[in-house]
Amino acid sequence: MGAALNMRTGQRRFLRMVDDYRVCAFLARRQYGKTTTFAKIALKKMMKQKDHTVIFGSAKLNLSREIVRKESQILQAAIAEAIGQVAENTLQVVDSETHKRPDTLTADDFAEMFEAQRLEFRFYHTNTSYSRTKVVALREDTVGETGDLMCDELRAIRNWRDVWESVSPIIQSNPQFRCTLSTTIPTSDDHYAFEQLMPPPGLTFEPNPEGNIYESEHGIMVLRLDAADAYADNVPLYDDKTGEPQTPDQSRAKAHDKDAWDRNYGCKFLVGGAAACGLVQLASAQERGVGQCLYMDISSDEDLNKAIDFLFEHLGAGRVGLGLDLATTENKTSNPSALAVTEEVAMDFISRLILTWKTNDPDICEARVRRVINAVAERGAGGRARALDIDATNERYFASTLQKKFRALVPVNLIIGSEAVERPGYERMSMKQYCGSLLVGTLDDNHMTLPQARYVKEDFRLVKKDRGMFVCTPDGQGRHGDTFDGVKLSIMAIKDGSGTFDYEPVHDHSPVDMQEGVLV
Repeated sequence: MGAALNMRTGQRRFLRMVDDYRVCAFLARRQYGKTTTFAKIALKKMMKQKDHTVIFGSAKLNLSREIVRKESQILQAAIAEAIGQVAENTLQVVDSETHKRPDTLTADDFAEMFEAQRLEFRFYHTNTSYSRTKVVALREDTVGETGDLMCDELRAIRNWRDVWESVSPIIQSNPQFRCTLSTTIPTSDDHYAFEQLMPPPGLTFEPNPEGNIYESEHGIMVLRLDAADAYADNVPLYDDKTGEPQTPDQSRAKAHDKDAWDRNYGCKFLVGGAAACGLVQLASAQERGVGQCLYMDISSDEDLNKAIDFLFEHLGAGRVGLGLDLATTENKTSNPSALAVTEEVAMDFISRLILTWKTNDPDICEARVRRVINAVAERGAGGRARALDIDATNERYFASTLQKKFRALVPVNLIIGSEAVERPGYERMSMKQYCGSLLVGTLDDNHMTLPQARYVKEDFRLVKKDRGMFVCTPDGQGRHGDTFDGVKLSIMAIKDGSGTFDYEPVHDHSPVDMQEGVLV
């Protein structure tokens, strides 16, 4: 393909890499030409294989219509360059709904067809046989067609985890299908692409004009090409004032936001951002939990029996706290209930058991919690749990009912997340902030042990810090940081036991029931 001769060294390396691996990623510095590379790869595949579909998914629609127009120019120019000396009219742009070729295709036309999911580039092998690249705004509802998949600028796709869950079965359904990804480093480490493409710990990279290839911890082969690699290929950065070429070190020295430079040009995975729980801290906590802790999503008495058996085998004589986050629903995308059993051992908090379930039957929920309460009380040493803390913010009536039914078995505290609390050594904050800070602080101090379960890790990562507040948006499975809430309540139950709280309402509420330690 003659046009490939005009490509940069790293672009040519990725072009070869696509033939070697079914799933691979191009992690490159900003403005290196990732989208252009993808356009050339798409055309190469169309030229090689008849009647083949390539889905080119982009997040540019999320960034604004003006950027969609810009991308149209990049994509069309890239394909025009790539086609080189191929006969005129061999490549056509068509409306996939009407199958008509527009008389002209302006940037606005491109944007409108892109938004309507109707833009196709067709390469005709004969008058009746063609391969196509369909350009779509990348969402989980736009990637149902089979074929190769190209996902551009993952960092801009907020729900990339849900999109990936939708596209993975397509790639796995046919060994001939390929999936290529491209991005710069996401701003926050809670973005799924951050976790998906992060290199193994301790891996270092020497400047290389072709970039450096590594396998991510998710098993994806990644071509990493930072500013130093590009500079080794005579692709410099330019001074903002003078326009003179700069070395990467000179460019970074002048950057006001060094973290932004490190992400965009240094291709560095900077731990931090909006996620309340860091990846490194979670990985350490879950590594310690191997063989000690269990997560189960239960749907039957048999599941619960297995969980109880595990608890009997692994629960020690330390103080135990129970935390319950309630949800009385059972729809596929509704929030689950979460129950955590955490044991204090010296300075560590070990979540021996975390359970989730979905049901709209309060009796089932009550029976499951009762079984766990009794199991803790029946351990050989240590006695009953110190307390059961229930999040009563949204399910106050049901939580109060459980409190009355369980108070003879264990002290029960109802926690209202919106209420203010004052504690020695803490500024006045909401109970939700206080409980969340207890858990995150324990995790950051390396004193938390958790089950090594993907569900728990992903659910914890949904919780974000926003101006000091803990916030969470449900994902496609209905997860809402419920296991995070269950564990934080279990820690609260250990630290505070059945003692009363010095609450001060944020808004007008009824008086505090000091005997039960709850606002009602």
